[in-house]
Amino acid sequence: MKYYTDENPSWLRWIAPDEFNNEDLFRIVTFYVFHSPCFGSSAMRKPIEEYGWHDPWASPYWLRKQLIQVSNNNKLIVSANSYEEMEEALEKAGLKDNFPSNYLLERVCVYDCKENQSLSMFYHIRNALAHGRMNMVDVDGECIFIFEDVKKEKNKCKVSARMILKKSSLLQWIDIIESGQKEFKSNAKNQKHAKAKK
Repeated sequence: MKYYTDENPSWLRWIAPDEFNNEDLFRIVTFYVFHSPCFGSSAMRKPIEEYGWHDPWASPYWLRKQLIQVSNNNKLIVSANSYEEMEEALEKAGLKDNFPSNYLLERVCVYDCKENQSLSMFYHIRNALAHGRMNMVDVDGECIFIFEDVKKEKNKCKVSARMILKKSSLLQWIDIIESGQKEFKSNAKNQKHAKAKK
């Protein structure tokens, strides 16, 4: 089923700590809003090929795997193929009820509007930043971003994405993409962490 939320939920009225308003935030906004690799997101967008990625989703590069490996969740992205599947997807990702919560575990739930989970994720991050539907919290000295993307439908807000991501992950994703195409190398440390969580 479609899933709806308030236009102005309480978490959007929190005041983010002043120290988060720094050069890292500027870099995140510049990349994800202005120079996003996602088509249809900005007049200033920069296609993934211009970053030097000519076959990003295939072996041996596996950009999606490179992005997920940065996260502390090896099942980072849950996607829905339509708005009618969003409620179930949000439930599966742990992003439906009591949102936002459990800031220590990164997770992403998106309507896969670009037929590519990674590009859809970038698209929804762009929208959340551009439309001010985001906030930041300090968890043990770590800056955590809360993102939500919605589509207005009459007097309701239909949820198309929810995410909880570390600032460090967002910055590392920029580094990965801006560095150009590289082969995927599995991080043994991350694999052990993922197995321990099962």
